[in-house]
Formats: sequence, C-alpha cells, structure tokens
Amino acid sequence: MKVFRTILFIALSILFLLPLFWMLSSSLKTSPQVFQSPFRWVTDRLHWENYKEIWTSVDFPFYKLYFNSIFISVFSLVGQVVISSMAAYSFAMIKFKGRNILFIIFLITMMIPTQAVIIPRYVLFREIGIYNTLWSIILPHFFSISSIFLFRQFFMSFPKELQEAATIDGASHLTFWAKILTPLTKNVMISVSVLCFIGTWNEYLNPLIFLANQKLYTVTLGIRYYLTNTAKDYNLMLAAASSAIVPIMILYASAQNYFEEGIAKTGIKG
Repeated sequence: MKVFRTILFIALSILFLLPLFWMLSSSLKTSPQVFQSPFRWVTDRLHWENYKEIWTSVDFPFYKLYFNSIFISVFSLVGQVVISSMAAYSFAMIKFKGRNILFIIFLITMMIPTQAVIIPRYVLFREIGIYNTLWSIILPHFFSISSIFLFRQFFMSFPKELQEAATIDGASHLTFWAKILTPLTKNVMISVSVLCFIGTWNEYLNPLIFLANQKLYTVTLGIRYYLTNTAKDYNLMLAAASSAIVPIMILYASAQNYFEEGIAKTGIKG
C-alpha cells in the first residue's frame, strides 16, 4: 500500500508539473514550433536567443521590468510585515473595548473582491498624486488582513506571563513588541514575507489599471506585452514567463522549511 501511494503521488506530481515543462520547452522554440503537430518536447535546435531577445530588447527590455517588480515586491514586503505585525500585536496583546468586534469587521473586509475597490482607488490615487507611480501598487499592500490574522494567531500562542514580566520590568508595548516578540516570530514573519512577495510579484490587475507609463511596467505586464504587441510571439511570451518564475522558485526553495513551520504554528487559536 505504501509503495502504491508513493507511485500515485509521483504520478500526480508529474501531471501537475507538465504545464511547467511545456512552458520551458516551448520557450526554446520558434513561434510556429510551439503548437506544431505532432508535439516535440525537444527540437533539433534550442533557441536560446529567445531569452536574449527579451532581456536585451530595445523597446521593452525585460531587466527593467524585473527591477520594477523587485522594487514593488521588496517595499511591499517590508511595509506589510511591519504594519501587520504591529496591528496583530494590538489585537492579540492589548485589551481594549470592542477588540474582538473590530477584528471580526477586519476579517469581513476580506470578502470584498479587489475589483470592487478599483474605481475608488483610482480616484483616490489621482487625487493624492500617486497614480502612474510604483507607489500606487506598493501602498495598498502595506495593509493585509490575512497577514494580520497570521501574526495575531502566532502572538496569541505566547503565554501572558511573558508580557506581564516585561511590563513589571518597565517595558512599554513598543519595547515588548520590538525586542521580545519580534525576534521570536521568525517563522511566521518569513511565511508572511513569502506570501506577500509571491502576491505582489504575480499581481496583474492593479499594475494594468494604475501604471500607464510603459517604463513602469512589471513582469506580468511584460508577459502580456509579448503576447499582444508582437504579433503573438508565443515563444517570447513563454521565455518571459519562464524568466518570471525564477525569483519565486529561489525564494520558496530557500525559505521552504521556515514557511511550512510558520504556517503550521499559526494554528486557529481564538
């Protein structure tokens, strides 16, 4: 039975990875070869120049898109981790009237689809002057209900005696959060960081709406460009898509153990 389960899981893993293998294979073909019949995983000649073309393109260089996406993802990550951690500390460690009701209201906002607030955001960003800047993508990521939830669940697992001892020693809430709790939240902090980075890196709708300047385009918009603006060069689009997954794979591979442990430790503590 154990051998059967192992074989089954391996087969399912290969099945789920087939689209990825197809993308990598097709990124090294010419555009007509991508959908040729019969399908060939490896052609007689691998066209590595597809990657060179997208990275060194005069009109739309992919390295600039990479810089924009990294800038957005890193600043979004830092802001989200700090603000979510502080907000979660307030909900978990500070007793105030209406705390639970307010937290429930926060959770309810998770049910509001992103598309419903696109127009209000558009009007707001134009009024405050950040429309068509990278900050119009970064700032909304500073406030994440799901990240607050993960941090709160983790903070609630700490014994109250730890906070009481720190208070007796004269530590303020800020000191207790910064010097005692934060160093202990490495796993959940990495989990939130990974989720935030992946979310911002793969984001498509908000950059499409709020970034009109082509120089500010992100990686996801670059993939769309190679599909719609270059006579449907699928090989270039797939080369761009293959390049786009590299940071995600590196990040997850380097933080996998911390990520899984952080998610597991958050639990569902009320």
